[in-house]
Amino acid sequence: MSSKFFAYSGYDYEVTRKLWSNAIISLDTNTLLNTYKMTPDARSQFLRVLQTFKERLWMPYQVGKEFYSNRRFVIEAELKSLQNTKQYFKKNIETLATGVEKSAIRFRSQLAADLQNELNDLKERIAIMIDQCPDKMDRKEYFDGPALKAEDPISREIFEIFGDEVGDGFNPEELLKIYEEGEKRYTLSIPPGFEDAVSKEDYRKYGDLVIWKELMKRAKEEAKPIIFITEDVKPDWWERYNEFKRPHPELLDEFYRRSGQFVQIYTYNEFIDQASILIRDFPETAKAVEEIKAINEEERERVREQVEIFTPKPGDIYNIREDRLDHRVRPVLLFDELENGSFYAFPITSRRDSLTINFPTINCGGKLTAVLVDRKILVHSENLRAFYDRIDQQQLLNVLGNTHK
Repeated sequence: MSSKFFAYSGYDYEVTRKLWSNAIISLDTNTLLNTYKMTPDARSQFLRVLQTFKERLWMPYQVGKEFYSNRRFVIEAELKSLQNTKQYFKKNIETLATGVEKSAIRFRSQLAADLQNELNDLKERIAIMIDQCPDKMDRKEYFDGPALKAEDPISREIFEIFGDEVGDGFNPEELLKIYEEGEKRYTLSIPPGFEDAVSKEDYRKYGDLVIWKELMKRAKEEAKPIIFITEDVKPDWWERYNEFKRPHPELLDEFYRRSGQFVQIYTYNEFIDQASILIRDFPETAKAVEEIKAINEEERERVREQVEIFTPKPGDIYNIREDRLDHRVRPVLLFDELENGSFYAFPITSRRDSLTINFPTINCGGKLTAVLVDRKILVHSENLRAFYDRIDQQQLLNVLGNTHK
């Protein structure tokens, strides 16, 4: 009986052995995009690991699509990173110099002058070190003028390793069915991907679910298990108890029921830990593991800094769904938070006619929008779907000042 609940009790040795002996190995989009953030040595180690498993690699079509869709953003961020670092040091050294000018030390003219000279020299040395960085990306390898090249040295190497082992994806009709299913799943917080309903709108919030569907389809067609490597550590992929973390059991259970195959989910570094133990003559990975750990920690810090953006509060504009049976959403402006986490809100509309012309307006997502202040509604937090925009406190006060109209 207990074998029916393997997803919740954990895989035994035989399942793990089978997975590592013949599983298809697939990576998510962010794991592949991290290669742009690595130094050449670390990237070389990462790609050697892919070469080690070349005969077992397979890429979902959705991963390739997201890779090319997001490649420009990652490349431009990396090209700017050294310049931003140079500006950071310049700004802080100038702050120190200003501090010298304003401090009591300014009366000791020789010492103040010597310190100013040292700070200026330091600023120049740092700028030279950054400009001469041997790992600096060359924009000409990635862009032809303002246009991003169809291929670059990194993308070319990745896709040469995968070769033809890339999925065909789903047709538009199949995708619509997945999106419709996703709307229902996300309402019930069924993994994967329901966390993206907060930070993304439109069809892109279903990207993880599309990847998941592709993986199950591939496992069933090939009659092979899957090892999936992801850097996404949100609760719609993982279950946590304090420091203990494991792949979400609902995912393991669904995968087996739909495909008849097992799946194991690892972060990249967890995958390397297991592979280093189980595979003889495994390539050197220390540099790649170190840099991926730093990249992920930097990303988690960025997410922590942005958490407040997606914590609902007055002035936020969210898409809501009012009826569990009706999957249509509409945007509302939150204006008064209640003790139970619910809000009073005003519907908003970009339609301009004789009925809406007298209502106060706000700029929402780059469009002029009317706030229907005569239609106050109660919105429960669980009905908030996707964050849309935010207005400042003064704009919100201006809207509330018009509620008598």
